[in-house]
Amino acid sequence: MNENAPSNHGTIVANNHKAPAQWFSKKLMKPDDLVQILTSLIQNVKQYNPHLQIIFTISPVRHLREGLIENNRSKAVLIQAVHEVLNPDQRIEYFPAYEFVVDDLRDYRFYTEDLVHPNYTATQYVWEKFVETFMSTETQSIMKQIAEIQLAKQHKPFFAGSTENQKFMQSCVEKTAALFNQYPFLSLQDYLTYFKEQIDK
Repeated sequence: MNENAPSNHGTIVANNHKAPAQWFSKKLMKPDDLVQILTSLIQNVKQYNPHLQIIFTISPVRHLREGLIENNRSKAVLIQAVHEVLNPDQRIEYFPAYEFVVDDLRDYRFYTEDLVHPNYTATQYVWEKFVETFMSTETQSIMKQIAEIQLAKQHKPFFAGSTENQKFMQSCVEKTAALFNQYPFLSLQDYLTYFKEQIDK
């Protein structure tokens, strides 16, 4: 840091996008140092909520500005450190988003034009893996029903006042109401209102 930087010299930061770059010196952390930081972080958040489930993951986004070698070294340090602090008994787990993209998909077809960021197909693939891993069967069923309701709301009928469309909207009201009655904590009121308004038109 230079003389114009804040006084908290030696503080470790990452991904700081607001302060001038010249305030900081950059170096690759050692796995042991990062383990200490992650361990402290876990202890702090567990004090706040002992039942918290912590899921670590490594971003598959390539930081090519540093070069391929430095990017891979950085990922390696993160992977090593994270695996040192995992503890399934304490609900501290790892989700392999990085491995799914780099090893499972392993093709530039799954990246955007900049060849750095995973594209929609890749992110959907990783999301589906996340859902399969961490969401219960009940939660997955709820998500599927909500997706159907959202899709129905986006539907643009050719003839809004037709008997067919009115029946479709009535079925949407019934499906949404049934789901809301079963799970009152879901924010489905706006959907119910929308479908009912379409029937009343």
